Amino acid sequence: MDVTPMPTTARRRRSLLPAFLVLVALSGPLGLAGPEPARAREDDPVLPSMQVVVLVDESGSLSDADVAREREAARTIAFSVLAPDSELSVVGFGSSNGPGQTAVDVVCKPTVLTAEQDRDALANCISGLKRRAPGEGADTDHASALQQALSYVRAGKSEHKVVFLLTDGKLDVANSPAWGDTGARRNGAAQADANRTLDDLAAAKAQVWPLGFGAVDPDALSGFARGQSCTPAAGDPRERIVSDSSKLTAAVAEAFSSASCVKYQTPDVGAVPRGGDTKLHGDIPAIASEASILVYKRDKRVQVEYLAPGESKPAPDAGGSHFEFAGQSTELETIKISDPKPGRWTIRLSSADVAAEDVSATVVYQAAVRTYLTVNPPQPAPGQSVDIEMQVWARNRAITDAAALSGLNFTATMNGAGLAAAEKIPLSDADRDGTFAGKVRLPDAATGNLTFTGQVTGLGIGGDTRVLNTRIQPDGLDLTASILFDVNRAEAYPGSEISGRITARNDSGRAARLRIVVADPSAGTDLAADPPVIDVAPGASTVPYTLRIGEATTEGPGSATLRLVDDADPSVVVSERLFATQFTHKPTVWERYRWLLLGLAVLIAVVAGLLFLRWRARDDEKKLRGITVQLFVSGARSDELPGDPNSKVLRFTVVRDFSGPHLQPAGAREPGAYTIRRSGTGLVYIGPDKQSTPLAAGTRRQLSEPDLSIVVMDGGDDGETGPDTMPDFNPFPGAAPTTAGGIPEQRAEAPTSTAPQDPFAAGDPFDPFAQDAGPARESRNGHAPPTASPAGGGTFDDDLNNPFR
Repeated sequence: MDVTPMPTTARRRRSLLPAFLVLVALSGPLGLAGPEPARAREDDPVLPSMQVVVLVDESGSLSDADVAREREAARTIAFSVLAPDSELSVVGFGSSNGPGQTAVDVVCKPTVLTAEQDRDALANCISGLKRRAPGEGADTDHASALQQALSYVRAGKSEHKVVFLLTDGKLDVANSPAWGDTGARRNGAAQADANRTLDDLAAAKAQVWPLGFGAVDPDALSGFARGQSCTPAAGDPRERIVSDSSKLTAAVAEAFSSASCVKYQTPDVGAVPRGGDTKLHGDIPAIASEASILVYKRDKRVQVEYLAPGESKPAPDAGGSHFEFAGQSTELETIKISDPKPGRWTIRLSSADVAAEDVSATVVYQAAVRTYLTVNPPQPAPGQSVDIEMQVWARNRAITDAAALSGLNFTATMNGAGLAAAEKIPLSDADRDGTFAGKVRLPDAATGNLTFTGQVTGLGIGGDTRVLNTRIQPDGLDLTASILFDVNRAEAYPGSEISGRITARNDSGRAARLRIVVADPSAGTDLAADPPVIDVAPGASTVPYTLRIGEATTEGPGSATLRLVDDADPSVVVSERLFATQFTHKPTVWERYRWLLLGLAVLIAVVAGLLFLRWRARDDEKKLRGITVQLFVSGARSDELPGDPNSKVLRFTVVRDFSGPHLQPAGAREPGAYTIRRSGTGLVYIGPDKQSTPLAAGTRRQLSEPDLSIVVMDGGDDGETGPDTMPDFNPFPGAAPTTAGGIPEQRAEAPTSTAPQDPFAAGDPFDPFAQDAGPARESRNGHAPPTASPAGGGTFDDDLNNPFR
């Protein structure tokens, strides 16, 4: 929705909702003061009816294929006439060269299209077109054909009259005695008569479209075109010549579009296999109030069904308010749809016993429209600038789609007794909001009545003309005002509000009271101005107001007119403007605050992620990654047990077997178990007595048995076990309170014995003369732990470097 502020006289106004003419009766205001009687809306617009005459050449120069394509072209015209109460007739023509012959053959008499049967009857009677044999008058008498068309045109009631002339040759009545005594005189007389008839058709405001195919003389047809097309954008009637009859249908469609302003969509082409089916598609736009789907079956035995967008049942069960089928027993059939469901339609063609090549389907549509015209101020003063706005409506809604409006032609003209000449006012939609606007300045000496005429034409619409009459205020305006809005493209939904302001200039010398009238709201549109009445002090002033959208407003296009009138005399209109908007559904809490809620959700997710990472880090710090417990027997390392890197607790016991003491993992409830766990940045030792004491990594801890002690090595996160201990054999264990490797001894349950150790005693882990050191000598990988070399420098591996082995 476009809502653009406008200065009092300088800037053009933009519309939110379309409205009606200035001089319509006023409807009551909505709001605090209560409603007044509302004027009934004008009847819904309808497409203007047409009178169409199709003249079809039946001369002997045609082939059977030419005649078949002429029939197809004639049916294309008949099925493309969308306006109700239109009249159509089809006349074949040849020549009258002798007794029993007639120059014209009324194949389809004038038929008013009021019911489904009328269109189907036309489809069937067109089958009567034929190629004449020499004894039937096989020459080409254009003059007689045009005379027949003129008689129908003069008898017709429609204002839109079109004559199509389909021919493969030039006028030739050399063998027709009625036109003279010699061939040359006969052709000359017939040509002169044809020219007079064409002028009479033009005087009757009929368009004449000559359509030639094959070896046609362009000069012979160029003089046949007459009249003006339905819109300046389409070009006036002219001859159209195609190389052969296979292109005739496309030429007819182009001419009929220019003549009637119906619009053809690009055809969808396919093939129907024998015993199978195929699907074609056609798009019907939302603007279309009437549409036909033309299906070129090529064989009358092909069956067709039509499915509206999103529907599972074919028409007529769904897809529109009214359907007319025609031509099912011919090679070209159609379905005409009133108020069609917009979108992509599916056309299913099926065949049991024939194959059909080059089948196609195309959509023909048109919108019945009504234009709305406003001028502001409604009663201008001499020398004042006047804003003119026009808007076009179809299907009870304002057309705001720029694509649908792109081909339309808007014109406005100002006439008046005080004007030297009619003045054309250029209208444009620079904002692409569906409102075409222009500005004109009245002459300083202008007086009397004024007439503004607005017209819209274009392909795809029926066209409309609107006339607005007013009168120039003789003594200048005492009060001028403009209705403005504070925002551009504001959201509009039930319960919402649009803020605006009234800018006014009061030169009357006294305060004025004005009422804001919401006039002629469209169906399902509930609007009210708050406050409904404003006071305008002398001089320049600005008064805020709010346009409230009621809860009863329905989703979809909505419209109304805002008028500013004298509260004491509502017939005095000070200002008005058009509105057009698309009402949306009332937003839910999620839709209204979704960005805030999404941001909050993201913030919560980030905080939760950070907390998780922090917990994860702290949890990882408690795991025993890199922890190894080494067992010492009488000061010599006997065994080691690595901790589970993913566990937070290392429980173990010391067991003895024939080879000596060993470390063994313990269960959670196993009695006599020792426990190592982390605490902060250090370690905690828990003995079988359940007493916990701090434990420094790399220090000796005496166990409850006198000859046993442990050292816990902590390699940290890198998984290393830290520096290894010095040799397992210490010949002087009591000489110092440290291990052989310089590890401080930590005593607890029992004092360490200071008796000299026998290096050759049983159980000594290092016996240079032993054949096998036993399990106590094996490390985790099955090799003996490294020991000091005999020379005291470096280490060696028993398995590889021990010379005593």
